[in-house]
Amino acid sequence: MDSMSSSRLAPGPAVSWLVLTPLVFLFASSYTVSAQLAEGIVKGETVQGYQFMSGGVGSGERDAMLEQAKSYNLALSFAARSGQYLSDVRVLITDERGKEIVNTTAAGPLFYVELPGGRYNIIATYDGRSEEIKSLQVSSGSRVSRLFHWNVPADEFTQK
Repeated sequence: MDSMSSSRLAPGPAVSWLVLTPLVFLFASSYTVSAQLAEGIVKGETVQGYQFMSGGVGSGERDAMLEQAKSYNLALSFAARSGQYLSDVRVLITDERGKEIVNTTAAGPLFYVELPGGRYNIIATYDGRSEEIKSLQVSSGSRVSRLFHWNVPADEFTQK
């Protein structure tokens, strides 16, 4: 758990609804969360009905995700070049025609999605820095894995 989340105060019921209502409408167009497997793991579905899962902070979450990984044909991982895993990475996946397929923020360093066979463009953004993979071939029945790396200064990890 990061220092930011441990210091948050729980809002009262009225404040919760006022704060969460805009967030529900904002994210409803990108995907629907269907379940939370373990604390921190988010499993959902895109507007088009494609299943995804993200999380993997800590060994318990990672193990839980690996047990279900075979259900997905695209596996993305996010890390700093120094080796630290990264969370809160914005993931945008478009098909070869530019149609948005996935647009969400990963809940951890692992992101799995089940896509129809085809070519996809992926933009992953961490802290305003984007990395891109163009024309990635994804096939039904086999998994493609890609690791996104960012040059993140070590002092950024000590500040968070």
